[in-house]
Amino acid sequence: GVVPLVLHVSTGTEKPYTYDGKTYIAHTPEGRFTFDREINGVRVSHLGELYRPKYFTSAGHAIHGSKSIPAYPASHGCVRLSNASIDFIWDAGLAPLGSPIWVHA
Repeated sequence: GVVPLVLHVSTGTEKPYTYDGKTYIAHTPEGRFTFDREINGVRVSHLGELYRPKYFTSAGHAIHGSKSIPAYPASHGCVRLSNASIDFIWDAGLAPLGSPIWVHA
């Protein structure tokens, strides 16, 4: 019943963006998920650079570090945290594979 930690994040803009000739909506899904894949390093994808991502959907949504965490939704759908915050999560073992994540607005 106690919130142990609050971290500043930036999520999907809910605006359209185009990749490879197709238009998508920058949406962060809400609900209960499980961390099912992770990369302890940098992943460069077609949408940008993800630092130490921990994925929670098969579509590629993840929490990950970034240099830009504005105080408004700015991502393509991932949950952006500061690099220091994702380092803390990794180093403290707070989100191991198989653990739940609850995403809500």
